[in-house]
Amino acid sequence: MTNKTKILFVNDEMEMGGVARVLNTLMANLDTNKYDISCLILHKTGMLVSEIPSHVHVIEGTPFFNTIDRPLIDILNRMDLKALASKLRLLFYMKTGLIKKRILHERKKLIKERYDVELAAKEGFCTIFTAYGDSKKKMNWVLTDYKQNNYSKNHMKLVVKALQRIDMNIADSEDVLESFKEVFGITRGVTIHNLMDVEKVKNGVESAYNESVVQPGINVIAVARFHPQKSLERLLYAHKAAIDKGIEHNLYLIGGGETEPQLRQIVKENNLNRVFFLGYKQNPYAYIAKCDLFVLSSLYEGFATIINESLIAGTPVLTTRVGGVSDQITDSNQGWIVENTQEALKAGYILALSKPEKLKEMKDSLESYKYPNDKILKQFEEVFK
Repeated sequence: MTNKTKILFVNDEMEMGGVARVLNTLMANLDTNKYDISCLILHKTGMLVSEIPSHVHVIEGTPFFNTIDRPLIDILNRMDLKALASKLRLLFYMKTGLIKKRILHERKKLIKERYDVELAAKEGFCTIFTAYGDSKKKMNWVLTDYKQNNYSKNHMKLVVKALQRIDMNIADSEDVLESFKEVFGITRGVTIHNLMDVEKVKNGVESAYNESVVQPGINVIAVARFHPQKSLERLLYAHKAAIDKGIEHNLYLIGGGETEPQLRQIVKENNLNRVFFLGYKQNPYAYIAKCDLFVLSSLYEGFATIINESLIAGTPVLTTRVGGVSDQITDSNQGWIVENTQEALKAGYILALSKPEKLKEMKDSLESYKYPNDKILKQFEEVFK
């Protein structure tokens, strides 16, 4: 096929996290007979660079973008003077509005052809970068709830102007789209759920893992970055409340990050000796599959892919009401959605664990769970026309 659609995806980095994962999954599933796919990584860093599909043309950003993904406070704490100078220069361009001209200058170095479709894979700076390019169709992917957490709050005027040059906004859930419309006053938008790497999850479930980790009895698991957004301390307090009521069970935490010392302190102070920190796992799915319940305790999310991954792995979910969960938990056998408060999470947690026979029925029911990847892929192909 000769007349392929040329698509450029733009992301700031490829760290282990939601955006990079769903981007890699989308690029892997697009038909290479229909699409010539490129991916520009403004700051080429992160574990998931190695998982970019082999058929994708990778473009590395210029040094100007090397601090695009680094918070100023992190640079100051590390006393990295070279990075500090680079970050301050970038912020100067953003604050003065000169970033538009600088983007045009940097694009000339990076981009040697005109694309049919350019999609900013992470809203914010990538949106601005895409908006001031010359691709035929400019798109913006919205993967977080902006009413709950506005990453662009310091540059609202700049982002609003950039969005006026965007042809289509794609949100990963209805709630996320409505929030984005409200915050930025945009009207052009569609909802398309994230694709899932179903085979990766299923293969992970069936692969070898350390079976001695998961103890006998009722087992609960969470997989997350240890970050304030994920509010894992609320999960620990829910665990304590259930233990205090005599509901014996184990809680496993997979992941790591900045709040780990705080979480470990809560465990120590409350003598929570049935909480197990497992660290990062390349394959969390085998552990999820062996547990009776997965819990997402986040304060905000977009479309939390881990929810559907847990369902694919055959484990029901208890989640706070965030982002797209009402699009994800659509059947009583899939799990529970509770209000986004500590007390509601405690109550839902205790309710779920007080009925182990119900959890068993739910796990049995999830053996027939199917995620609609084919339908979602067709929706992406439609907007890429």
